[in-house]
Amino acid sequence: MTFTKLVEKISKEYSIDILSVGTDMEIHDVALIDNKHDNSYKNTLYFGYDRQLKNLAFLPSQCILAKTPDMNLTNFSLTNIALVTEDNLFTVFNEAKAFIEATRSKGIFEELTALADKTHCLEAVINTASVRLGNSLLFCDMNYKILAYSTTIPVLDPLWVENTKKGYCSYEFISSVKELKSIKSASSTTAAFEVTCPQSPYQKLSSKVFHNQTQIGFLLMIESENNILPSHYEMMSTISHVISYTIAYYTPDLFEGNSQYHELLYDMLIGAPSKDILPRLTELPFPPKMLVLFIRPTRYMGPQYLKNFTYKNLKVQIQGTHATYHNKGIVAVIPLKEDAEMELELLNMLKDICQKEHIRIGISNSFTNIENFVDYYEQAHAALELGQKLKTEELICRYQDYQIYDLFSELKNPDKLGHFCHPALAILRQYDHKSSSELYKTLCVFIDKGCNIKLTSESLYIHRNSLVYRLNRITDICQIDFSDINTLFLLRLSFLIDRYNELNTSKEWQ
Repeated sequence: MTFTKLVEKISKEYSIDILSVGTDMEIHDVALIDNKHDNSYKNTLYFGYDRQLKNLAFLPSQCILAKTPDMNLTNFSLTNIALVTEDNLFTVFNEAKAFIEATRSKGIFEELTALADKTHCLEAVINTASVRLGNSLLFCDMNYKILAYSTTIPVLDPLWVENTKKGYCSYEFISSVKELKSIKSASSTTAAFEVTCPQSPYQKLSSKVFHNQTQIGFLLMIESENNILPSHYEMMSTISHVISYTIAYYTPDLFEGNSQYHELLYDMLIGAPSKDILPRLTELPFPPKMLVLFIRPTRYMGPQYLKNFTYKNLKVQIQGTHATYHNKGIVAVIPLKEDAEMELELLNMLKDICQKEHIRIGISNSFTNIENFVDYYEQAHAALELGQKLKTEELICRYQDYQIYDLFSELKNPDKLGHFCHPALAILRQYDHKSSSELYKTLCVFIDKGCNIKLTSESLYIHRNSLVYRLNRITDICQIDFSDINTLFLLRLSFLIDRYNELNTSKEWQ
Protein backbone atom coordinates (compact mmCIF):
# COMPACT_ATOMS: atom_id res chain seq x y z
CA MET A 1 0.00 0.00 0.00
CA THR A 2 1.33 3.45 -0.93
CA PHE A 3 1.45 6.57 1.24
CA THR A 4 -1.46 8.34 -0.51
CA LYS A 5 -3.63 5.21 -0.50
CA LEU A 6 -3.07 4.74 3.21
CA VAL A 7 -3.84 8.38 4.01
CA GLU A 8 -6.99 8.10 1.91
CA LYS A 9 -8.16 5.08 3.93
CA ILE A 10 -7.36 6.68 7.29
CA SER A 11 -9.07 9.96 6.34
CA LYS A 12 -12.43 8.13 6.18
CA GLU A 13 -12.33 7.77 9.98
CA TYR A 14 -9.94 10.46 11.20
CA SER A 15 -9.05 14.01 10.31
CA ILE A 16 -5.73 13.95 8.45
CA ASP A 17 -4.04 16.62 6.33
CA ILE A 18 -1.41 15.97 3.67
CA LEU A 19 1.31 18.58 4.02
CA SER A 20 3.74 17.29 1.37
CA VAL A 21 3.80 14.48 -1.24
CA GLY A 22 6.83 13.48 -3.26
CA THR A 23 7.47 9.99 -4.60
CA ASP A 24 4.47 7.86 -3.68
CA MET A 25 6.41 4.95 -2.19
CA GLU A 26 5.15 1.54 -1.13
CA ILE A 27 4.84 1.16 2.64
CA HIS A 28 6.12 -2.13 4.07
CA ASP A 29 6.04 -1.23 7.75
CA VAL A 30 5.09 1.44 10.31
CA ALA A 31 7.16 2.58 13.29
CA LEU A 32 7.43 5.27 15.93
CA ILE A 33 10.20 7.84 15.59
CA ASP A 34 12.93 6.85 18.01
CA ASN A 35 16.00 9.00 18.64
CA LYS A 36 17.98 5.89 19.65
CA HIS A 37 17.48 3.91 16.43
CA ASP A 38 17.72 4.25 12.67
CA ASN A 39 14.71 6.09 11.24
CA SER A 40 15.78 6.12 7.60
CA TYR A 41 14.08 3.01 6.15
CA LYS A 42 12.52 4.29 2.93
CA ASN A 43 9.55 1.93 2.94
CA THR A 44 8.64 2.53 6.59
CA LEU A 45 6.01 5.11 7.61
CA TYR A 46 7.07 6.85 10.82
CA PHE A 47 4.82 8.42 13.48
CA GLY A 48 5.81 11.06 16.03
CA TYR A 49 6.35 14.74 16.75
CA ASP A 50 8.11 17.44 14.74
CA ARG A 51 10.48 18.18 17.65
CA GLN A 52 11.82 14.63 17.40
CA LEU A 53 12.99 15.26 13.83
CA LYS A 54 15.46 17.93 14.95
CA ASN A 55 17.69 15.38 16.69
CA LEU A 56 17.79 12.81 13.90
CA ALA A 57 20.90 12.20 11.79
CA PHE A 58 18.71 11.15 8.85
CA LEU A 59 15.15 12.34 8.25
CA PRO A 60 12.40 9.82 7.42
CA SER A 61 11.22 9.66 3.82
CA GLN A 62 7.58 9.55 4.93
CA CYS A 63 5.87 10.20 8.22
CA ILE A 64 2.66 11.23 9.97
CA LEU A 65 3.09 13.83 12.73
CA ALA A 66 0.92 15.14 15.52
CA LYS A 67 -0.35 18.69 15.16
CA THR A 68 0.89 20.81 18.06
CA PRO A 69 0.54 24.56 18.70
CA ASP A 70 4.29 25.17 18.50
CA MET A 71 5.15 22.83 15.60
CA ASN A 72 7.56 24.18 12.98
CA LEU A 73 8.31 22.25 9.79
CA THR A 74 9.83 25.04 7.74
CA ASN A 75 13.35 23.61 8.13
CA PHE A 76 12.44 20.07 7.13
CA SER A 77 12.23 18.91 3.55
CA LEU A 78 10.32 15.65 3.83
CA THR A 79 9.16 13.67 0.83
CA ASN A 80 5.81 12.54 2.25
CA ILE A 81 4.27 14.15 5.35
CA ALA A 82 0.78 14.24 6.82
CA LEU A 83 -0.67 15.67 10.05
CA VAL A 84 -3.22 14.29 12.54
CA THR A 85 -4.52 15.69 15.79
CA GLU A 86 -2.32 14.95 18.76
CA ASP A 87 -4.96 12.89 20.58
CA ASN A 88 -5.40 10.66 17.52
CA LEU A 89 -1.69 10.05 16.78
CA PHE A 90 -1.36 6.62 18.41
CA THR A 91 -4.84 5.51 17.38
CA VAL A 92 -3.99 6.28 13.75
CA PHE A 93 -0.65 4.51 14.22
CA ASN A 94 -2.46 1.32 15.27
CA GLU A 95 -4.96 1.66 12.40
CA ALA A 96 -2.14 2.12 9.88
CA LYS A 97 -0.27 -0.87 11.29
CA ALA A 98 -3.38 -3.06 10.96
CA PHE A 99 -3.96 -1.90 7.36
CA ILE A 100 -0.35 -2.56 6.33
CA GLU A 101 -0.16 -5.99 7.95
CA ALA A 102 -3.44 -7.13 6.40
CA THR A 103 -2.60 -5.77 2.96
CA ARG A 104 1.00 -6.95 3.03
CA SER A 105 0.29 -10.57 3.85
CA LYS A 106 -2.65 -10.89 1.49
CA GLY A 107 -0.87 -8.97 -1.26
CA ILE A 108 2.32 -11.02 -1.19
CA PHE A 109 0.45 -14.32 -1.10
CA GLU A 110 -1.79 -13.38 -4.03
CA GLU A 111 1.09 -11.96 -6.06
CA LEU A 112 3.38 -14.95 -5.56
CA THR A 113 0.72 -17.65 -6.01
CA ALA A 114 -0.37 -15.93 -9.24
CA LEU A 115 3.26 -15.99 -10.36
CA ALA A 116 3.52 -19.70 -9.47
CA ASP A 117 0.35 -20.40 -11.47
CA LYS A 118 1.81 -18.59 -14.45
CA THR A 119 5.40 -19.87 -14.40
CA HIS A 120 5.25 -23.17 -12.41
CA CYS A 121 8.74 -22.14 -11.37
CA LEU A 122 10.27 -22.03 -7.88
CA GLU A 123 13.11 -19.78 -9.08
CA ALA A 124 10.66 -17.13 -10.29
CA VAL A 125 8.80 -17.19 -6.97
CA ILE A 126 12.03 -16.92 -4.96
CA ASN A 127 13.34 -14.05 -7.09
CA THR A 128 10.15 -12.02 -6.79
CA ALA A 129 9.88 -12.75 -3.08
CA SER A 130 13.44 -11.55 -2.51
CA VAL A 131 12.58 -8.23 -4.17
CA ARG A 132 9.61 -7.81 -1.85
CA LEU A 133 11.83 -8.60 1.13
CA GLY A 134 14.62 -6.36 -0.12
CA ASN A 135 17.17 -9.08 0.67
CA SER A 136 18.60 -12.25 -0.87
CA LEU A 137 16.64 -15.47 -0.40
CA LEU A 138 17.42 -19.20 -0.64
CA PHE A 139 15.32 -22.34 -0.51
CA CYS A 140 17.02 -25.55 0.66
CA ASP A 141 15.77 -29.08 1.22
CA MET A 142 16.40 -31.09 4.37
CA ASN A 143 19.79 -32.21 3.05
CA TYR A 144 20.78 -28.54 2.59
CA LYS A 145 20.72 -28.83 -1.18
CA ILE A 146 20.01 -25.38 -2.58
CA LEU A 147 16.97 -25.82 -4.82
CA ALA A 148 16.47 -22.13 -5.65
CA TYR A 149 18.07 -18.81 -4.79
CA SER A 150 17.60 -15.18 -5.74
CA THR A 151 19.69 -13.68 -8.54
CA THR A 152 17.98 -10.28 -8.72
CA ILE A 153 19.29 -9.66 -5.21
CA PRO A 154 22.34 -11.92 -5.13
CA VAL A 155 23.72 -13.70 -2.07
CA LEU A 156 26.70 -11.81 -0.63
CA ASP A 157 27.44 -13.77 2.53
CA PRO A 158 30.77 -15.59 1.86
CA LEU A 159 29.54 -18.61 3.80
CA TRP A 160 26.67 -19.03 1.34
CA VAL A 161 28.22 -17.72 -1.88
CA GLU A 162 30.28 -20.90 -2.26
CA ASN A 163 27.29 -23.06 -1.33
CA THR A 164 25.14 -21.50 -4.05
CA LYS A 165 27.88 -22.05 -6.62
CA LYS A 166 28.03 -25.75 -5.76
CA GLY A 167 24.32 -26.13 -5.15
CA TYR A 168 24.82 -27.90 -1.83
CA CYS A 169 26.40 -27.57 1.63
CA SER A 170 29.20 -29.72 3.00
CA TYR A 171 28.60 -32.23 5.77
CA GLU A 172 30.79 -30.17 8.11
CA PHE A 173 28.81 -26.99 7.34
CA ILE A 174 25.48 -28.78 7.91
CA SER A 175 26.66 -30.23 11.21
CA SER A 176 27.74 -26.78 12.45
CA VAL A 177 24.42 -25.17 11.47
CA LYS A 178 22.39 -27.88 13.19
CA GLU A 179 24.24 -27.13 16.44
CA LEU A 180 23.11 -23.48 16.47
CA LYS A 181 20.83 -22.76 19.39
CA SER A 182 18.27 -20.94 17.24
CA ILE A 183 17.98 -23.95 14.92
CA LYS A 184 17.54 -26.41 17.78
CA SER A 185 14.87 -24.32 19.51
CA ALA A 186 12.85 -23.37 16.40
CA SER A 187 9.14 -24.26 16.52
CA SER A 188 7.62 -26.80 14.12
CA THR A 189 5.72 -24.11 12.22
CA THR A 190 6.40 -21.63 9.43
CA ALA A 191 7.06 -18.90 12.01
CA ALA A 192 10.27 -17.08 11.05
CA PHE A 193 13.16 -16.95 13.49
CA GLU A 194 16.51 -15.20 13.52
CA VAL A 195 19.63 -17.27 12.84
CA THR A 196 22.87 -15.93 14.26
CA CYS A 197 26.10 -17.49 13.07
CA PRO A 198 29.40 -16.49 14.76
CA GLN A 199 31.31 -16.94 11.47
CA SER A 200 29.16 -14.45 9.52
CA PRO A 201 28.44 -10.74 9.99
CA TYR A 202 25.17 -11.05 8.03
CA GLN A 203 21.93 -11.40 9.97
CA LYS A 204 19.53 -14.07 8.74
CA LEU A 205 15.90 -15.09 9.07
CA SER A 206 14.73 -18.65 8.48
CA SER A 207 11.30 -20.15 8.00
CA LYS A 208 10.43 -23.82 7.65
CA VAL A 209 8.63 -25.14 4.56
CA PHE A 210 6.13 -28.01 4.78
CA HIS A 211 4.50 -30.39 2.29
CA ASN A 212 1.81 -32.88 3.32
CA GLN A 213 2.38 -31.82 6.96
CA THR A 214 6.06 -32.81 6.80
CA GLN A 215 8.96 -30.39 6.77
CA ILE A 216 10.70 -30.60 3.39
CA GLY A 217 13.12 -27.69 3.69
CA PHE A 218 13.60 -24.11 4.78
CA LEU A 219 13.75 -20.56 3.47
CA LEU A 220 16.71 -18.40 4.41
CA MET A 221 16.74 -14.62 4.04
CA ILE A 222 20.20 -13.07 4.25
CA GLU A 223 20.38 -9.42 5.19
CA SER A 224 22.05 -7.25 2.52
CA GLU A 225 21.42 -3.52 2.08
CA ASN A 226 18.15 -3.70 4.01
CA ASN A 227 18.12 -4.50 7.72
CA ILE A 228 15.76 -7.08 9.16
CA LEU A 229 12.42 -5.45 9.94
CA PRO A 230 9.54 -6.72 12.09
CA SER A 231 7.50 -7.07 8.88
CA HIS A 232 10.01 -9.56 7.47
CA TYR A 233 8.97 -12.21 10.00
CA GLU A 234 5.39 -12.29 8.78
CA MET A 235 6.45 -12.05 5.13
CA MET A 236 8.82 -15.01 5.48
CA SER A 237 6.02 -17.15 6.89
CA THR A 238 3.75 -16.15 4.00
CA ILE A 239 6.45 -16.94 1.42
CA SER A 240 6.93 -20.36 3.03
CA HIS A 241 3.27 -21.09 2.39
CA VAL A 242 3.65 -19.97 -1.23
CA ILE A 243 6.60 -22.34 -1.70
CA SER A 244 4.46 -25.16 -0.31
CA TYR A 245 1.68 -24.18 -2.72
CA THR A 246 4.06 -24.15 -5.70
CA ILE A 247 5.47 -27.57 -4.86
CA ALA A 248 2.06 -29.12 -4.19
CA TYR A 249 0.58 -27.99 -7.51
CA TYR A 250 3.52 -27.86 -9.89
CA THR A 251 6.45 -29.97 -8.62
CA PRO A 252 4.82 -32.63 -6.39
CA ASP A 253 7.52 -35.21 -7.19
CA LEU A 254 10.32 -32.86 -6.11
CA PHE A 255 10.28 -34.40 -2.65
CA GLU A 256 9.43 -38.00 -3.38
CA GLY A 257 10.99 -40.29 -0.80
CA ASN A 258 14.61 -41.02 -1.61
CA SER A 259 16.01 -44.54 -1.38
CA GLN A 260 18.64 -45.58 1.15
CA TYR A 261 21.12 -45.77 -1.73
CA HIS A 262 20.35 -42.19 -2.72
CA GLU A 263 20.87 -40.89 0.81
CA LEU A 264 24.03 -42.92 1.36
CA LEU A 265 25.73 -41.83 -1.88
CA TYR A 266 24.80 -38.20 -1.24
CA ASP A 267 26.18 -38.23 2.31
CA MET A 268 29.43 -39.72 1.02
CA LEU A 269 29.72 -36.96 -1.59
CA ILE A 270 29.26 -34.12 0.91
CA GLY A 271 31.92 -35.53 3.23
CA ALA A 272 30.12 -37.49 5.94
CA PRO A 273 32.70 -39.15 8.26
CA SER A 274 33.50 -42.85 7.95
CA LYS A 275 31.92 -43.66 11.33
CA ASP A 276 28.55 -42.57 9.91
CA ILE A 277 29.02 -44.24 6.52
CA LEU A 278 30.57 -47.67 7.16
CA PRO A 279 27.65 -49.17 9.16
CA ARG A 280 25.25 -48.20 6.36
CA LEU A 281 27.51 -49.68 3.67
CA THR A 282 27.27 -53.12 5.25
CA GLU A 283 23.47 -53.04 4.96
CA LEU A 284 23.33 -52.28 1.22
CA PRO A 285 24.65 -54.62 -1.49
CA PHE A 286 26.62 -53.18 -4.41
CA PRO A 287 27.86 -54.91 -7.61
CA PRO A 288 31.27 -56.65 -7.52
CA LYS A 289 32.49 -54.33 -10.29
CA MET A 290 31.21 -50.80 -10.90
CA LEU A 291 31.56 -47.53 -12.77
CA VAL A 292 30.58 -44.04 -11.65
CA LEU A 293 28.74 -41.83 -14.14
CA PHE A 294 28.48 -38.08 -13.73
CA ILE A 295 25.68 -36.69 -15.88
CA ARG A 296 24.86 -33.11 -16.78
CA PRO A 297 22.44 -31.69 -19.36
CA THR A 298 23.82 -30.10 -22.54
CA ARG A 299 20.81 -27.82 -22.76
CA TYR A 300 18.35 -26.43 -20.23
CA MET A 301 15.32 -28.72 -19.98
CA GLY A 302 13.82 -27.40 -16.75
CA PRO A 303 14.88 -27.92 -13.12
CA GLN A 304 13.21 -31.34 -12.74
CA TYR A 305 14.02 -32.92 -16.12
CA LEU A 306 17.05 -34.87 -14.88
CA LYS A 307 15.04 -36.43 -12.06
CA ASN A 308 11.74 -37.00 -13.83
CA PHE A 309 13.06 -38.32 -17.13
CA THR A 310 16.81 -38.87 -17.41
CA TYR A 311 17.26 -40.76 -14.14
CA LYS A 312 14.18 -42.92 -14.68
CA ASN A 313 15.28 -43.81 -18.22
CA LEU A 314 18.78 -44.64 -16.99
CA LYS A 315 17.40 -47.06 -14.38
CA VAL A 316 15.24 -48.76 -17.01
CA GLN A 317 18.14 -49.08 -19.48
CA ILE A 318 20.74 -50.24 -16.94
CA GLN A 319 19.38 -52.57 -14.29
CA GLY A 320 20.97 -52.18 -10.85
CA THR A 321 21.71 -48.45 -11.19
CA HIS A 322 21.82 -46.40 -7.97
CA ALA A 323 22.04 -42.62 -8.12
CA THR A 324 21.85 -39.33 -6.29
CA TYR A 325 21.75 -35.66 -7.31
CA HIS A 326 24.86 -33.60 -6.72
CA ASN A 327 26.77 -30.65 -8.18
CA LYS A 328 23.89 -29.81 -10.56
CA GLY A 329 23.86 -33.26 -12.09
CA ILE A 330 23.23 -36.97 -11.54
CA VAL A 331 25.89 -39.16 -9.93
CA ALA A 332 25.17 -42.82 -10.69
CA VAL A 333 26.81 -46.10 -9.74
CA ILE A 334 26.21 -48.72 -12.43
CA PRO A 335 27.20 -52.42 -12.53
CA LEU A 336 29.93 -53.50 -14.95
CA LYS A 337 30.27 -57.01 -16.31
CA GLU A 338 33.61 -58.61 -17.10
CA ASP A 339 32.69 -59.35 -20.71
CA ALA A 340 34.49 -56.94 -23.08
CA GLU A 341 31.63 -57.15 -25.60
CA MET A 342 29.15 -56.19 -22.88
CA GLU A 343 31.32 -53.18 -22.01
CA LEU A 344 31.18 -52.05 -25.65
CA GLU A 345 27.42 -52.60 -25.65
CA LEU A 346 27.13 -50.47 -22.49
CA LEU A 347 29.16 -47.69 -24.11
CA ASN A 348 26.90 -47.67 -27.17
CA MET A 349 23.84 -47.64 -24.90
CA LEU A 350 25.18 -44.61 -23.02
CA LYS A 351 25.90 -42.81 -26.29
CA ASP A 352 22.30 -43.42 -27.36
CA ILE A 353 21.01 -42.09 -24.00
CA CYS A 354 23.17 -38.97 -24.41
CA GLN A 355 21.66 -38.23 -27.80
CA LYS A 356 18.07 -38.77 -26.68
CA GLU A 357 18.30 -37.05 -23.30
CA HIS A 358 20.59 -34.16 -24.35
CA ILE A 359 23.18 -34.98 -21.71
CA ARG A 360 26.96 -35.39 -21.41
CA ILE A 361 28.40 -38.21 -19.30
CA GLY A 362 31.75 -38.48 -17.52
CA ILE A 363 32.75 -42.11 -16.84
CA SER A 364 35.20 -43.24 -14.16
CA ASN A 365 37.56 -46.19 -14.33
CA SER A 366 36.12 -49.43 -12.94
CA PHE A 367 36.36 -50.22 -9.22
CA THR A 368 35.27 -52.94 -6.82
CA ASN A 369 34.96 -51.33 -3.37
CA ILE A 370 32.09 -48.90 -2.78
CA GLU A 371 34.10 -47.26 0.00
CA ASN A 372 36.15 -45.67 -2.82
CA PHE A 373 33.04 -44.22 -4.47
CA VAL A 374 33.98 -40.56 -3.93
CA ASP A 375 37.42 -41.02 -5.55
CA TYR A 376 35.80 -42.48 -8.65
CA TYR A 377 33.13 -39.78 -8.70
CA GLU A 378 35.99 -37.27 -8.90
CA GLN A 379 37.34 -39.19 -11.90
CA ALA A 380 33.96 -39.04 -13.65
CA HIS A 381 33.62 -35.34 -12.82
CA ALA A 382 37.13 -34.57 -14.10
CA ALA A 383 36.47 -36.53 -17.30
CA LEU A 384 33.28 -34.57 -17.99
CA GLU A 385 34.90 -31.20 -17.29
CA LEU A 386 38.00 -31.96 -19.38
CA GLY A 387 35.96 -33.46 -22.19
CA GLN A 388 33.78 -30.38 -22.30
CA LYS A 389 36.92 -28.24 -22.55
CA LEU A 390 39.01 -30.30 -24.97
CA LYS A 391 36.45 -32.13 -27.13
CA THR A 392 33.24 -30.14 -27.03
CA GLU A 393 31.48 -32.40 -29.53
CA GLU A 394 32.05 -35.54 -27.42
CA LEU A 395 29.10 -36.59 -25.21
CA ILE A 396 30.83 -39.60 -23.63
CA CYS A 397 33.99 -38.69 -21.70
CA ARG A 398 35.92 -41.63 -20.23
CA TYR A 399 38.45 -40.88 -17.55
CA GLN A 400 40.97 -43.26 -19.13
CA ASP A 401 41.04 -40.91 -22.14
CA TYR A 402 41.67 -37.86 -19.98
CA GLN A 403 43.87 -39.13 -17.16
CA ILE A 404 46.99 -37.41 -18.45
CA TYR A 405 45.11 -34.09 -18.65
CA ASP A 406 43.84 -34.58 -15.12
CA LEU A 407 47.47 -35.05 -14.07
CA PHE A 408 48.33 -31.75 -15.76
CA SER A 409 45.51 -30.00 -13.86
CA GLU A 410 46.98 -31.16 -10.53
CA LEU A 411 50.15 -29.11 -11.07
CA LYS A 412 50.47 -26.09 -8.81
CA ASN A 413 51.30 -23.92 -11.80
CA PRO A 414 49.80 -25.38 -15.01
CA ASP A 415 51.06 -22.35 -16.98
CA LYS A 416 54.58 -23.82 -16.72
CA LEU A 417 53.59 -27.02 -18.52
CA GLY A 418 54.95 -25.60 -21.74
CA HIS A 419 58.44 -25.61 -20.24
CA PHE A 420 58.41 -29.43 -20.40
CA CYS A 421 57.63 -29.62 -24.12
CA HIS A 422 60.17 -30.84 -26.67
CA PRO A 423 61.65 -27.78 -28.43
CA ALA A 424 60.66 -29.25 -31.81
CA LEU A 425 57.04 -28.16 -31.34
CA ALA A 426 57.87 -24.47 -30.97
CA ILE A 427 60.36 -24.68 -33.87
CA LEU A 428 57.75 -26.25 -36.17
CA ARG A 429 55.03 -23.76 -35.23
CA GLN A 430 57.37 -20.89 -36.13
CA TYR A 431 58.50 -22.59 -39.35
CA ASP A 432 54.90 -23.27 -40.44
CA HIS A 433 53.97 -19.66 -39.74
CA LYS A 434 56.76 -18.36 -41.97
CA SER A 435 56.49 -20.90 -44.80
CA SER A 436 52.73 -21.75 -44.68
CA SER A 437 53.61 -25.44 -44.29
CA GLU A 438 52.01 -28.11 -42.07
CA LEU A 439 54.98 -29.78 -40.43
CA TYR A 440 53.62 -29.36 -36.85
CA LYS A 441 50.37 -31.07 -37.82
CA THR A 442 52.27 -33.78 -39.72
CA LEU A 443 54.45 -34.65 -36.73
CA CYS A 444 51.47 -34.63 -34.37
CA VAL A 445 49.50 -37.09 -36.51
CA PHE A 446 52.60 -39.24 -37.11
CA ILE A 447 53.21 -39.59 -33.35
CA ASP A 448 49.52 -40.15 -32.69
CA LYS A 449 49.43 -42.98 -35.26
CA GLY A 450 52.32 -44.78 -33.62
CA CYS A 451 54.85 -43.63 -36.28
CA ASN A 452 52.98 -45.70 -38.89
CA ILE A 453 53.61 -44.31 -42.40
CA LYS A 454 50.51 -45.87 -43.95
CA LEU A 455 48.05 -44.74 -41.24
CA THR A 456 49.56 -41.25 -41.09
CA SER A 457 49.44 -40.65 -44.87
CA GLU A 458 45.83 -41.88 -44.97
CA SER A 459 44.86 -39.62 -42.10
CA LEU A 460 46.51 -36.60 -43.73
CA TYR A 461 45.21 -37.51 -47.22
CA ILE A 462 48.69 -37.28 -48.78
CA HIS A 463 50.89 -39.72 -50.68
CA ARG A 464 53.34 -41.70 -48.56
CA ASN A 465 56.25 -40.16 -50.51
CA SER A 466 55.01 -36.71 -49.56
CA LEU A 467 54.84 -37.82 -45.95
CA VAL A 468 58.39 -39.20 -46.05
CA TYR A 469 59.58 -35.91 -47.51
CA ARG A 470 57.89 -33.98 -44.69
CA LEU A 471 59.35 -36.27 -42.02
CA ASN A 472 62.82 -35.85 -43.46
CA ARG A 473 62.31 -32.08 -43.43
CA ILE A 474 61.23 -32.26 -39.77
CA THR A 475 64.31 -34.32 -38.94
CA ASP A 476 66.58 -31.78 -40.60
CA ILE A 477 64.95 -28.73 -38.98
CA CYS A 478 64.57 -30.16 -35.45
CA GLN A 479 67.34 -32.76 -35.27
CA ILE A 480 64.89 -35.46 -34.16
CA ASP A 481 65.81 -39.15 -33.98
CA PHE A 482 62.61 -41.17 -34.51
CA SER A 483 64.38 -44.37 -33.46
CA ASP A 484 64.90 -43.08 -29.92
CA ILE A 485 62.03 -44.25 -27.67
CA ASN A 486 62.61 -41.46 -25.11
CA THR A 487 62.32 -38.83 -27.84
CA LEU A 488 59.06 -40.37 -29.07
CA PHE A 489 57.66 -40.40 -25.52
CA LEU A 490 58.59 -36.75 -24.98
CA LEU A 491 57.06 -35.75 -28.32
CA ARG A 492 53.82 -37.56 -27.45
CA LEU A 493 53.73 -35.90 -24.03
CA SER A 494 54.49 -32.51 -25.60
CA PHE A 495 51.56 -32.72 -28.01
CA LEU A 496 49.27 -33.67 -25.12
CA ILE A 497 50.49 -30.60 -23.23
CA ASP A 498 49.81 -28.44 -26.28
CA ARG A 499 46.34 -29.97 -26.50
CA TYR A 500 45.69 -29.20 -22.85
CA ASN A 501 46.91 -25.64 -23.38
CA GLU A 502 44.69 -25.45 -26.47
CA LEU A 503 47.55 -24.88 -28.89
CA ASN A 504 46.54 -27.67 -31.28
CA THR A 505 42.74 -27.52 -31.40
CA SER A 506 41.97 -28.13 -35.06
CA LYS A 507 39.12 -30.68 -35.16
CA GLU A 508 40.15 -32.08 -38.53
CA TRP A 509 43.29 -33.71 -37.17
CA GLN A 510 42.53 -34.48 -33.54
